[in-house]
Amino acid sequence: PKCRTVKLTFDCLLGGIRMEKAVVDLEVTQWKGTDFQAYQSPPSSVIGSAGSSDCVLQTDSEAKMSDTSLICQLCSHPYNDPRMLSCLHCFCRECLHREAERFFAQQETRVETPQQNNGIKCPTCTKTVSIPAGGVSDLPQDLHLDFETKCALYQSRISQRSEVACDVCIDSSFGPALGFCSACLQFLCKVCCDYHKHARHLHHHKIFTLGEEVAKEELFATIKPSEPSCSLHDQNKLRFYCETCNCLICRDCTVVAHKDHKCVELSSIARSCRKGMKSLLASAHEVVPKLTRAIDGSVMVLEETEASEKAVTQTIKDTFLLLHKSLDDRMIQLLGDVHSTTLSRTTALGLQKEGFESLKRDISHYSDFSSHVAQAYTDHELMALKQLPSMELQTAINQTGHVSLLPCRSSELTINLKTNILFRDISNLGYVIDFSSCPEKSKWIRKSLAIVNTPYQLKVETRDTNGQKYLHGDLQVAAKIQYRRNAQQVIEGQVEDHRNGTYTITLTPLTAGPHQLLITIDGKYIKNIPYDLEVRNSMPNYRAINGHQQLNTSIISPFCIAIHENGDVFIGSETNCVHVLDQKGVQKSVIGSKGNGPGQFDKPSGLAVKEDMLYVADCNNHRIQKLKISGEFVDVIGKFGSALGEFNQPCALVVDTNDKLIVADRGNCRIQVMNIDGTCLSSICGNQFGFQSICGLAGLDPEGNILVIDSSTVTAISLNGTLVKKYACSQYGKPIAGTIDYQGYALILVETQNALMVFEPIRNKTYIVHIQGGRPNGIALNPNDGNAYIVVGTQNAAELFQIAQLGVLKYIV
Repeated sequence: PKCRTVKLTFDCLLGGIRMEKAVVDLEVTQWKGTDFQAYQSPPSSVIGSAGSSDCVLQTDSEAKMSDTSLICQLCSHPYNDPRMLSCLHCFCRECLHREAERFFAQQETRVETPQQNNGIKCPTCTKTVSIPAGGVSDLPQDLHLDFETKCALYQSRISQRSEVACDVCIDSSFGPALGFCSACLQFLCKVCCDYHKHARHLHHHKIFTLGEEVAKEELFATIKPSEPSCSLHDQNKLRFYCETCNCLICRDCTVVAHKDHKCVELSSIARSCRKGMKSLLASAHEVVPKLTRAIDGSVMVLEETEASEKAVTQTIKDTFLLLHKSLDDRMIQLLGDVHSTTLSRTTALGLQKEGFESLKRDISHYSDFSSHVAQAYTDHELMALKQLPSMELQTAINQTGHVSLLPCRSSELTINLKTNILFRDISNLGYVIDFSSCPEKSKWIRKSLAIVNTPYQLKVETRDTNGQKYLHGDLQVAAKIQYRRNAQQVIEGQVEDHRNGTYTITLTPLTAGPHQLLITIDGKYIKNIPYDLEVRNSMPNYRAINGHQQLNTSIISPFCIAIHENGDVFIGSETNCVHVLDQKGVQKSVIGSKGNGPGQFDKPSGLAVKEDMLYVADCNNHRIQKLKISGEFVDVIGKFGSALGEFNQPCALVVDTNDKLIVADRGNCRIQVMNIDGTCLSSICGNQFGFQSICGLAGLDPEGNILVIDSSTVTAISLNGTLVKKYACSQYGKPIAGTIDYQGYALILVETQNALMVFEPIRNKTYIVHIQGGRPNGIALNPNDGNAYIVVGTQNAAELFQIAQLGVLKYIV
């Protein structure tokens, strides 16, 4: 019936425990079997359900919360489905969604600063943070913060004096709620409270009396966060983690939606993540004091600089008191010079100090949050953050390794008043002298090769702000080499100050392989630093090339060769395609075909690989093609013509460490320097160097100069178009291709004698090594082991040689 009075006795409800006067009348307006099941299983939608927005407590905007850390700074209400930005600040999901829409709407209206990426400014720290492609909903969920917010809302409702309805009763016939069950998460009237106290399966539940102050810790200790369920499989709990997708999943998801992904048990990866987070916290605790000392050092140097300014200012004033009034204008001018010089110094120091403070603030913030996460979060809550705290903390810690923590320091500021000519040339009286060094204009010169367990020496020549030699010592010069395969393996260099602006640096590498050389002056990198340095086990000996075993392949008349860091070999051939081989010479794939469409070639004469991109000099199509190393077409750079950015038979190209694309434009007899997006930065005319027909580019030497191969010469040219050096090679034959190894050796192939010409930079000697089997067409360096590979064309096939560290030439293909 729709309305009926029902008598219930506790005799039946309490499983046989007889209660006096335990008969009650219930006015039932709607009979549902689930009405009484609420006693046994509290609704899961109240708390712990990830992404739930229908919680009654969240809509109670009148609830007053004493903990401001649980209030969203955008809406000033308790958090509702909090999402975390990469700066580790949280906001309601809907608030972030509205903020992102507002931010992007403003960006679209600013024509002069168009929207460049999918990012917004954090309302708390004002950092620009990225938004995932899927929108705000794909941001990490802070389940623990959501749990704490809901618990705090319960605490607020328990403590407030206003009347609260019973969550179990159909109507309020038994009066308002008098207690709150922290296990069922329900407000209960007197009858329901009594039932809880006497029911066998409920009597252990903790019931808080409404209107009394409840300690946060006491309430939180009795409320347990529920285990979130899968959105695809409602009956399954999220007890696995997909490392491929970086998300929580259930058991069924591991064999359905995430079948071929790397899935691990939640407890296992959470334990590993927690361990890694503790390790990062230990590192952060070591870095923060260093930053504090760096900030203190910056403050000290700022004070010294200001004191220096005051001293010079006083000197100027004392001197000008002896002069006539006609010198006042000149005095003001000199004071302005001093102030502007000091301002530039203090500005640089202030920016450095702000950088230190920002980095310290970030690490402290990330550390505090990570420490809180490591201690307070459950496994689900921890992994729901998608390891974001660990990644951000690691990134911040890594930043301290890439910047010098020494404050920018300059020599003492002085003034030259030239008092002996004051009355003779008063209009030119005095000038401020700034003896500051300029790291960006200083350079380094190698004095030896990098060999394991052998001292590796460098010479550093410092320059001032005008590019002139800096003739003073006492600069903060530092150098180190870092092993690329193990960032923890760092060798610090010993610096010898010659007191004339030059320094000798000695480093002793311990491991063979790729390293990164870092040299700083007053905390700033000098020219062409960082530099990729290959450390060898022994001295190279390119004069001892012998012995081989030939394996034929189907590549006909190769034009050029390039080698990727994964070991794959790319060979452009007369068949107008690019062959991809593994390190053993087995063909993996073929890219392109003959034609002038996207991904098609007409004589691919030059190749370069950088990360996941392949650049092809498409000679007879007069363009550069940009493809994925898998063969997928990306873009075309240039077209036929002689204007900047246009080509006439481009025959070779190089991509440097700064992502500059350097192209040999044979038909126009020039070298073009471009961004990798195709924007031309400069053009170097070859006629001024006597070029007849540009054949190729050997690459960049350690000083950053490009080696250009002409039909009769090899010429080193700076990227601003200055002649550096010419290598004589006409007596050996016509040079056709080349490369530069990690030690600065120039390896040039000559056609006439079918040989390899080696220019040794340290002893300035040249060697010729003859190659048997056919005409050498291309040479490239393997970025993994530093060995050179030569591709040789024969009548019916191609052959691939490898020049090992000891100079042994082997047939690979």
